[in-house]
Amino acid sequence: MKKQSFTLTIFILAMVVSGLAQDSEAPLDYKLLATTKTSTMQKELNETSVLGYRVLAGAPTSGSEMVLFLSLDGTASEPYKYKLLATSRTGTMQKELNESAVLGYRLIPSTIIAKKSLFGGEEIVVIMELVPNATKQYEYRLLATNRTRTLQKEARQAKDDGFVIVGMVSRGEHMVIMERESDLP
Repeated sequence: MKKQSFTLTIFILAMVVSGLAQDSEAPLDYKLLATTKTSTMQKELNETSVLGYRVLAGAPTSGSEMVLFLSLDGTASEPYKYKLLATSRTGTMQKELNESAVLGYRLIPSTIIAKKSLFGGEEIVVIMELVPNATKQYEYRLLATNRTRTLQKEARQAKDDGFVIVGMVSRGEHMVIMERESDLP
């Protein structure tokens, strides 16, 4: 009887350990979005985030296409919201970053992309994320120049103003995006 009890205990323990190992090795559920049109990416991003996906990273491809990887996030009580910003003008990008930030959105640094435009040239594309029940607000400063000495000076000044570097991209000029955190009003 003792031997049967011992064998049963070992069997149950083995099943529990096996189940834990399977859970820890369960693959993440990833979703890849890819398109050449930023309007299509915004639409697909909205549709996918409602299903519980959250942006991980983005990158340009060899052409004018951009790709985003998302993962299924089972921790959020409500879906994250996203805003795609795309422009070839640095002043416009800074303005749009700050307009979105006032609404509670925050830049996802791994999505800063210099993407070839369908109409020629390169545009900067970024994804901003609105976390459910966000308690912080952000402000952005975009630095852009061909001269590294100028970039160094401007970055130092922005740091003195409380900004930190969150991303950089080059497209004939170096562009640095800096961020400063504040409490929501």
